[in-house]
Amino acid sequence: MLKYLIAAIAAGFLILAMFGFIWKTEGEMRQLAREQGWEIEQDRGTKLPGGLLQRISIANLLRTYSIPISVLLVGLCLGVAFWMGGGSGSTDVARPDVTEEP
Repeated sequence: MLKYLIAAIAAGFLILAMFGFIWKTEGEMRQLAREQGWEIEQDRGTKLPGGLLQRISIANLLRTYSIPISVLLVGLCLGVAFWMGGGSGSTDVARPDVTEEP
């Protein structure tokens, strides 16, 4: 049971890290917009640093598919815990007791 708790905590940390990445990237975008004096309503092209553009694309993908990715992470973590399991039970195959009679 402890392995499933650890797996759930690990999945929670991974999901929080995903949302943290999204929020950090959006914060960087807002900061860049403030520095360059953009207005939200304007629709004009601008040049972005390559690394920031890639992070924005990844953050957009993560935000769009956040629920399926979260379910996948939880399933993977719990699946690995199940696969790694077998710690509490005996791994020996149950064999009937056979005694030899003289």
